[in-house]
Amino acid sequence: MVANTNIPQLEPNECFDEIWGAKVRFDNPSEALLAQLFLKDEDAIPLSAFNALLSVIRDPSFDAKEAKFKDLGDFCSTVASSRGGAVTRRGWESNTGIPEVILEGALGVFGEELKGVWDNARRFYHGDMLLEGRRYEEVDSSLYDTLATWRYTLLDCALVHSSWLVRARPLLGYYHRFYASDRYPLTRSLTNPSMGTWTRDLQIKEEECSSLLLDKVVNALLCRIPNLRTFHLQTFHYMSRDYDIFLPELCASLSSLANLEEFSFSFSTFEEVNLLVQRLSETPPPNLKIIHFLGECSKRFAPLHVPQWLSPLTSIASLRSVGIHHDGKRRFFNGFIWSRSLASSNRFELDELSIWAIENTPDLDDNVFEALHATNRLNFTCRGGQATAGWILDNCPSLRSLSLIGDSQETDFFELAEVLPSSIEELNISFPPFTKLINTRDYDSGGTEDEFRDYMETVSLTSAKEVSSRLNALDLSIHRALRSGTSPHLRGVKIYIHADTVAENRNVFHSPNHRLLYRKRVKNPQLVGTGEPSSNSTIAPVLPFCQQICHERGIFFSVEVLLLKTEMD
Repeated sequence: MVANTNIPQLEPNECFDEIWGAKVRFDNPSEALLAQLFLKDEDAIPLSAFNALLSVIRDPSFDAKEAKFKDLGDFCSTVASSRGGAVTRRGWESNTGIPEVILEGALGVFGEELKGVWDNARRFYHGDMLLEGRRYEEVDSSLYDTLATWRYTLLDCALVHSSWLVRARPLLGYYHRFYASDRYPLTRSLTNPSMGTWTRDLQIKEEECSSLLLDKVVNALLCRIPNLRTFHLQTFHYMSRDYDIFLPELCASLSSLANLEEFSFSFSTFEEVNLLVQRLSETPPPNLKIIHFLGECSKRFAPLHVPQWLSPLTSIASLRSVGIHHDGKRRFFNGFIWSRSLASSNRFELDELSIWAIENTPDLDDNVFEALHATNRLNFTCRGGQATAGWILDNCPSLRSLSLIGDSQETDFFELAEVLPSSIEELNISFPPFTKLINTRDYDSGGTEDEFRDYMETVSLTSAKEVSSRLNALDLSIHRALRSGTSPHLRGVKIYIHADTVAENRNVFHSPNHRLLYRKRVKNPQLVGTGEPSSNSTIAPVLPFCQQICHERGIFFSVEVLLLKTEMD
């Protein structure tokens, strides 16, 4: 609801009751000013707080000139700083017997692991860790488990001693996600002591059951985190809002963040996104480099240059790239990123595409082939094997970076060397699960506990043999694509193994930090089942031939656990 703008002329001792649309007269101007705080249609102080506010004003020790708060954000920062100061005053010196250099080094490792997982996921989801993050928290997922592991590790350290807490808090407050609702309003987080100058990423989602996000509340939150680098906002799609008020105030607040480099916004209507584009182009943050919009994209949308409705953003001098990403059902084009041209700083050109191609992809028009021909980076979810991959990649002569995402309906990986463009510099391959998850329902429940244990060991060993055989075949296949004659410009290769494959075959894989992956050489596989190395096993490369040839050619190479949700799932 928008406040009534037809306010009549008021005397100094009058105020306007916005709810009932009537003038109210008092004995003096002071009473009128006080009453106006409670008679607003929006953002009014609850009447239940009237007596408390009146008692403060009448308190002899209250001096209005001593209240030097500039605004709500300044007040919340003062409260949070005082809380943090109470902990800091207890001292940084630890009496736990652990040298400070070791303590800070260990906490630094834990913090870097947490940041690494979060930043990788945020880049994969184009800044949006809200929709995917909530979905992952509702199910048992590898991404959520890994984030939780490092957070709980830091939380356990913070509980040891106050000197550990002051070191762990900035690491725990590196990112924040807020799901604003009536039950958990955003105002409850304004004085959160874990937010501060160390916070780098902020995610806000307006839930269905929530009051409208107020620009004053969001602005106060941003005041708490002046060194913010990345920010994502998602307003509720079906909630009526006065965007003419909220978005300009939001952009004005963002313009004061000198370190903000990336902003992403989930949209549902072009009304809100058009206004945001206009206001952001007029008052941009001074160092804004990347902008992402996530929403419903047109099916026939494949331009080589930035679309007209985004063109105002190109006037932002610091901007390097702008992207649109489809968040609905699968389609051929799922995302576009345009980057500032090296030849002409006033022009943005298509740099990256995200596509999903299947064997029976319908006939495509010339715009599609022009886009494929121009793109430098391709995120390619493929179904249809070598034939599908071949005709797509044949039309990408400018390709420098390729991310191949396997499909769960295809168990065999095609011969990559036959279709890999020679121009490729970066190669990422994500594999779907190698085998089906072990189903204990296939076992006759009438057996004894020992018989069930023997059954599970047999299934596990059989699965391990299948996975090892599959890895050996993939190693040889990918190795052929990594030879200098096939990929002369290659500089980096990352292979991702699906988390289900790793979880179901812990006697095959070992991951020391929940990301990097190694293969275990087991002397006695029946004695190993926890996924941890022991005296009965040693670790070795997952794909030894690939690792060897990359080492010889000076190419970066890694095999990691796939923590992220992809089109294969």
